Amino acid sequence: MSKKVNIPLSMYGVAEVLKWCIDRNNGRVGGVDTDGFKKMQALLAEKPTSNDYLALDQFWKKQVVLELTEDEVSTIDRCLYDIPNFDNEPLPQIRHKFWPDVVEAH
Repeated sequence: MSKKVNIPLSMYGVAEVLKWCIDRNNGRVGGVDTDGFKKMQALLAEKPTSNDYLALDQFWKKQVVLELTEDEVSTIDRCLYDIPNFDNEPLPQIRHKFWPDVVEAH
């Protein structure tokens, strides 16, 4: 079993990870059906349904600490790097702003 890594992310960061690893993936990068990804989807499902700006703003800025395996972290790294390159798009901002520096050292 892989070692666990704690990754602090905002809910916006969680949404970006899911966008690139699940929505835009189209099966190009495997390993996105693990418990860590299911936890992120469950967190995102808690998004307020109202259009109250304050509630939505607080939700997107809320910080969470995700416990991910090293395999999940490397899968997310691949999704954030490979998928934009497959589609000839710029790398997502999360790679620079939200994805922790300690992860890039792997």
